[in-house]
Amino acid sequence: MGEEINLYEIVKRKILEDIKSVDGNQRIPSRVQLAKKYAVTRTTIERAISELVGEGYLYSKDGSGTYVSDLTKKKESESIKQSVKHWGVILPNILEDTYPGILRGIEDIASNHSIVTQVCNTDNDPEKQNQYIQNMLNYGVDGFIIVPSIVETGNVSVFNEMQEKGVPFVACNRSITGVQSPKVISNNYHGGYLATKHLIEQGYQNIAFIASVSYSISIERYQGYLAAIADYGLIPNEEFVHFEETSIASATFDRVNKIGRQRVEAMLSKDNRPDAFFCFDDLIAQGAYYAIRESGYQVGKEIGLVGYNDNYYICNSLPGELTSIDFKAYEVGEKAATMLLDLMNGYKVSNIKTVVVQPDMKVRGSSLRNTPITVGNNI
Repeated sequence: MGEEINLYEIVKRKILEDIKSVDGNQRIPSRVQLAKKYAVTRTTIERAISELVGEGYLYSKDGSGTYVSDLTKKKESESIKQSVKHWGVILPNILEDTYPGILRGIEDIASNHSIVTQVCNTDNDPEKQNQYIQNMLNYGVDGFIIVPSIVETGNVSVFNEMQEKGVPFVACNRSITGVQSPKVISNNYHGGYLATKHLIEQGYQNIAFIASVSYSISIERYQGYLAAIADYGLIPNEEFVHFEETSIASATFDRVNKIGRQRVEAMLSKDNRPDAFFCFDDLIAQGAYYAIRESGYQVGKEIGLVGYNDNYYICNSLPGELTSIDFKAYEVGEKAATMLLDLMNGYKVSNIKTVVVQPDMKVRGSSLRNTPITVGNNI
């Protein structure tokens, strides 16, 4: 009896596998034909088909035969959907900044665990961000990694809904204002300190800081810049600091590049000019690089320059190459994905847990002098 039960279950699975590729309302072979095909008794076939009818995969017509149900493919699709995990990845713009590296770190972890990632670009629009999250919640996404919009509205209802439904999420790159959640960030303060410290130790003393818009990350890098200046006994000059007064929406590639070019040209045209520039990112630094050369100065020997994010294509395309702070984007994404995986696997992760990734300095020609000068209270 045990062997018979085992046999009919095997035959049932084989029939189900065969009808997955068959359109609905098509008749299957007769019992006699199936018994011959699978080399079993008709009783075994009858039992297998009876259960498949009861489960909705097949249906019978008196005097006509047995047919494949319209629900067969739908049921199979739902079964696959339930077995495959999906992550929602919310980014401001996959083409910009550190986000390609962050996404690659996330996807490598997801791929290793057969998790499908669905990526949405918010363009730093909080309404678009919340709508994407809501749509994914309705779809049944199993977890989220979110790089929050720089622009904030104070509307955190969608995040509250995630917490109420028990859908895990990890903030990446920066915190979600008004929401406690695990997060993975890069130490922007430390990166700003490293960049400025390096320039000072190369003998530059009048160092400017140029950023696009003022928000949490640009302020953290600026604070690191100020701390290094203070530690080395230098006096900060407010005329050497620039935050662009522009909206996030207008901060395109060309616009950000022009910020570096225009602001550096303006600062270098004055008698009291900087002798080095620390730029918020490599795109600004690229514009600054050409402005320095067009103003008649040698990059590195006369005017130092450091960018941020270590964008390979920018840093290595410039003559002499660009010194930059390596944000460690891949590691940020990888650690965020690992944290989300832990949450989904039932490990206890505190809502206030913060993983901080330490950036590195990548020194190249744009910041190197032939004879560095020791200044101030060098530490």
